[in-house]
Amino acid sequence: MYHLLRADEFDAQRALQLGFVQEVVPHGQQFDRAMELAQEICQCAPIGLRATKQAALAFLDAGEQAAIAEIPAIQKQVFATADFQEGIASFIERRTATFQGR
Repeated sequence: MYHLLRADEFDAQRALQLGFVQEVVPHGQQFDRAMELAQEICQCAPIGLRATKQAALAFLDAGEQAAIAEIPAIQKQVFATADFQEGIASFIERRTATFQGR
C-alpha cells in the first residue's frame, strides 16, 4: 500500500526486491520466458492447478483460514481423480507423469 499511495516509481530490480515480481529477465526475452513458464505449468495436473487456484482465490478473498477451510474439499476432489493416481504411479515408477485432466 505504501508504494501505491505514494505512486512510487522503481525499476524491475527494485520490483523484484519488493516482491512485486518473481523474476526479471533481460529486455526482449520476456515473451520467451513467459512461454517457458506456461509450458512448465502445462505439464502439471490440470485438476491440481484448478485446486491450487481455488485455494489461492479463497485466500485472497477471505484470508488464510478460508484457504485452509478449502483443503478437505480440495483433497476429496483431487484424490478421487485418475490424475492423482497417475501422479503417484509416475513417482513410484520414476517417470514423467502424463496427466489427462480426469
